[in-house]
Amino acid sequence: MINSFENYLELGKVKRKTPDSEEAKALLEQSKERMEYTKLKDINQKTAKFVLQDSYEAAREAAQSLMSIHGFKPYSHEATISFIKKFYKDNFNEEDIHKFDHFRQLRNNSVYRAARVMEEDAKSSILFAKMVIQRVQLLLNKK
Repeated sequence: MINSFENYLELGKVKRKTPDSEEAKALLEQSKERMEYTKLKDINQKTAKFVLQDSYEAAREAAQSLMSIHGFKPYSHEATISFIKKFYKDNFNEEDIHKFDHFRQLRNNSVYRAARVMEEDAKSSILFAKMVIQRVQLLLNKK
């Protein structure tokens, strides 16, 4: 479950820093490059977990670029999602937040428990990451 952004600040899972537009641009560019790499991969039972991990990471990097613009550095994936929920609720609805957290959990289970990832989940994670990257790109263009 995603806690309040203030909770992550209090716990030290997010730190304040100087806003950094160059870092934001670099994170978004890295996110796009990761997506390009990920989209080249065939999705099958053996590769689904890696595709999901990379597409989730691309979405997380894009979200973190927004944090950098606001002067925050995350030390938890949940904190990044909480940030999006608090500061960008007009751009990402509850369903988007739920999906982000769902892919985070799938990614964690595959990385730390070697859990299988279904091919459909990998495909869905690509679509989700592409959407996040596109929205973040539009948001950064407005800044």
